[in-house]
Amino acid sequence: MNNLGELMESSFVRVKLVAFVHFLFIANAMLGWSNGAYEFYNFLFIISMFWTMHSKDSIEPVQTALIIDASSIFFDIVCIVVMFHTSNGWAITFQIINLLIRPVSVILLYREFNARGGNMQTGSVFPTTQQRSYQDIDRPVQTEPNTTSAGPNVASIF
Repeated sequence: MNNLGELMESSFVRVKLVAFVHFLFIANAMLGWSNGAYEFYNFLFIISMFWTMHSKDSIEPVQTALIIDASSIFFDIVCIVVMFHTSNGWAITFQIINLLIRPVSVILLYREFNARGGNMQTGSVFPTTQQRSYQDIDRPVQTEPNTTSAGPNVASIF
């Protein structure tokens, strides 16, 4: 059991596990049942998981996968309710199983997001106007000259 805990602490294993498990259940859910919306958001999720595996140091891919995965919980419920048909038992079964494991994958992706240095402030959808510690080279700050220097003031002569 200790080895499994150590294995799940590895960030790359977490991402691969989430991608593989969801790919397995999504592929089975699409057998004999084709819904364009279900295919679209799950395709985006799998692509974002591949992006997360490729960009090991960036938090943006993990944030994208996390947002898509969390919103897919709602979308899965809508697709199951709207498109349920008894002749598609195999597909609906795997779609329900996929829906049940989504909260676990959200937790694993959130742990990955935190492990890569993301927090809710930097991972926010809405940017903040917080002062950065680096200088913006696109808009350099120009220092104003000191006008209270000793000596005659030429501007007051005229």
